[in-house]
Amino acid sequence: MKIVDLTMTISDRTPVFPGYPQPIVHKWTSISEQGYYSNILVFVEHTSTHVDAPAHFIENSPTIDEVSLDKFIGKGVVLDFHDLGDNTVITRKMIEEELRKLNVKPGPGWIILFYTGYDKYAGTDKWFKHPGLGEDASRYIAELGVNAVGIDAPSIDHEPFPAHKILLPKGIVIYENLTNLDKLIGVVGFKFIGVPLKIHRGSASPVRALAIVEE
Repeated sequence: MKIVDLTMTISDRTPVFPGYPQPIVHKWTSISEQGYYSNILVFVEHTSTHVDAPAHFIENSPTIDEVSLDKFIGKGVVLDFHDLGDNTVITRKMIEEELRKLNVKPGPGWIILFYTGYDKYAGTDKWFKHPGLGEDASRYIAELGVNAVGIDAPSIDHEPFPAHKILLPKGIVIYENLTNLDKLIGVVGFKFIGVPLKIHRGSASPVRALAIVEE
């Protein structure tokens, strides 16, 4: 099998969504002084590659520690939208066309990932001009009843955030800031794993996302 790492590195240079603080990774102890090495980490839950819980947008809904673990593991498929322009709204029709090309109709147990290529713009203004899901696309995904969606951009959508408001109430969690999705183009049904930290009342959590491809 082959393992594909889909995760951005967390460092004090990791770019963040506007309004969030820059991460701090600070050496706390060293082998030369204390006999062991450790760091202090300070960052918002939505830093780097992370997964949103329903509580991120929906009052009195499950927090990240309350979401069933089976939501974070599933059969993956990557839809190729790398040729879209800035701020393009991804529609239901566009998704259906890509799924037809791959001859797959995902449902419960599946995770749909959107490859835009905008991860390469991280840290620039263009990063925030990524394509994102529109309302009809979000409603279609909700109808499919998949476990999760994910994108290689800082958000799955743009304000007024239709995907967050439509998918999270349905228990469909959202991965953001994925990377290396281009390595999975045309591979249908790989095993996706992106398990969060068990943060008490967390709205999200950084994850180490990966794909396992049987060869």
